Amino acid sequence: MSSLHRDYLLRLEESAKDLKFGDFYLWPRTPIGDEIQEKTVQRVGVSDYELRDTTSRPARIIRFIRTLIKQGLVPGDFSILDIACGDAIVLWQIKRAFPSASCYGLDCNKGKFPKHEMVQRDGVLLYRGFIQHLFRTRVEPPFDFAMMLNTYRGWESADLREHERDLPSLANAWFEANARYTMLTVTEAQLGGLRALGLNTLNLGRGEDDSKMFCFSKDALPMSWWHRLVSFR
Repeated sequence: MSSLHRDYLLRLEESAKDLKFGDFYLWPRTPIGDEIQEKTVQRVGVSDYELRDTTSRPARIIRFIRTLIKQGLVPGDFSILDIACGDAIVLWQIKRAFPSASCYGLDCNKGKFPKHEMVQRDGVLLYRGFIQHLFRTRVEPPFDFAMMLNTYRGWESADLREHERDLPSLANAWFEANARYTMLTVTEAQLGGLRALGLNTLNLGRGEDDSKMFCFSKDALPMSWWHRLVSFR
């Protein structure tokens, strides 16, 4: 199964190889460098390195994944794709917590973040590709998890060209078809649109700025002490 996912991502990387970067780049104001974690602290309150802080993004995601594994909803060697993964520190923390997992990151800025060499050395697989291609494709079998943190909530700040105006709806359709569990940071308006798809939803806590992190799935969600069901508080 992991080889099928790698082949899929390699095809996306090949599709991006000879294209003009500026024709596809949607968030040119994204910080490229170690300062991205400074922005994370400003937006979330804690950096992605602080795994001992239970409010950090990776700490909450890892806790959620552990609950799913414990309840037999996903295997221990799960697959996860982080879309527009940035410095990939969240994905790196997941790989460290679950060494047998297949952890993939897709970002058009692959290799430009100082920490990419480190995360790849520790087993994270990164691919250079554009979400314009990703969201128009299908993968079989689906990933166990997909993530799109910070960027998903920021469609309004993306430099979408006229032919890219359908990307948000294409993204929603891609998540529904290609991931069993999708973790996104969303605005209240976006949450309503995703609920309209009939997906099960679980509040995972604070996102960036005024967004919330939610899991969306057609599959069962875990019943636990943590289950702040569908309220957006």
